[in-house]
Amino acid sequence: MRTRIASLVLAATVAASDAAACGACLEDKIAATYDYAVIQQAAAQGDVVVFCELGGTVDASRLRAAARRVRGLDAASMRIAEAPPALSFALDGARESPQDAVSALQRAVPDTRITIIRLIASSTEGVPTR
Repeated sequence: MRTRIASLVLAATVAASDAAACGACLEDKIAATYDYAVIQQAAAQGDVVVFCELGGTVDASRLRAAARRVRGLDAASMRIAEAPPALSFALDGARESPQDAVSALQRAVPDTRITIIRLIASSTEGVPTR
């Protein structure tokens, strides 16, 4: 009986640890593209860091090329993850709003769905956008 209970507890523990990083939750998508140095540099410059989830076809080279054409977006700060599909970038909010920057990326790469999931700025650090 004890062996059976121990086996069930072990199985439950393994299942719980597998579910901890499934890629479905927003935190996993943020963690996939989080870069401490980018966050620190953006904070020092008064910029905002935009975290997005991606859907559809994800072509990193097309996203990077589009980023170079978006006003206020620091293309060098862009981080793209395939699993879970996500991206982040630093943005000069005085030059372009996060939504306008994402809309510009979306227009340039229409087969990729881009949705803002979180903004990090000195005044909104860690505050979810939804």
